Amino acid sequence: MRDRLLWGLAIGGEIVEQIDTGGSRAYDSNKLYLWTPPGYSKKKYRQLVARMVREGYVQQVLVEGRTHFRLTGVGRKQIVINKPVLKQISQEWDGFWRIVIFDVAESQRKLRDNLRRQLVKLGFGALQNSTYISVYEYSKEFLEFIDSKGLKTKVLLLESKQKFLGDPKVLAAKVWDLKGISDQYQQVIDKLVSRFGIKEAGKREEFLKKIYRDYLEALIVDPMLPKGLLPESWPRHKAAQYLLRAGVVKESG
Repeated sequence: MRDRLLWGLAIGGEIVEQIDTGGSRAYDSNKLYLWTPPGYSKKKYRQLVARMVREGYVQQVLVEGRTHFRLTGVGRKQIVINKPVLKQISQEWDGFWRIVIFDVAESQRKLRDNLRRQLVKLGFGALQNSTYISVYEYSKEFLEFIDSKGLKTKVLLLESKQKFLGDPKVLAAKVWDLKGISDQYQQVIDKLVSRFGIKEAGKREEFLKKIYRDYLEALIVDPMLPKGLLPESWPRHKAAQYLLRAGVVKESG
């Protein structure tokens, strides 16, 4: 839940692309609560945020007498730990695919599954069951993971120039199911356009919580590829703008 609220703060401040180095604007406490799942009590929410303040993930500030929160440097670092690809998201693609091929026996299934989870966390996509690719450089964290798990003899790391793997946009769309992710963002937009007029307070809050959850789920699986590999109409930013325009993630300076 802590990480969910950190994502909410990041999105509310529109700093996804600059999350590793950028600043964060203050975010209304009541708006931040909407990032919790339906049924999550406000008492638990207040206790969690108070703990996050004590631990240094967020800073509490007053804006026109109202309680607001903003991400700290520690909070931004935690988000990058959860999604390391954010450290490289502003970089242009150099035209090389980073390829990981592994051969881990069935008797070491847990280790193999752990490797796959690590690859997905680092933004890799599955080309085949035991072959994953990424557009970003192998991170120091991944190399340390390979070493610490004794996988050096079981994992092959390669780099290949784009021309050997076909049309890059076509390959990216297949490997990361970009259409499926795009549809998730578009559903958020469509729901906001068609149903945001709900006036009853309780129903409206639950509706907004559902919208937040849907957007967050799309953001989590979004591989954050360079713009050159994304469809021209990639809707991540549009969905965020609709949330802002609707007042769902209204921010304060």
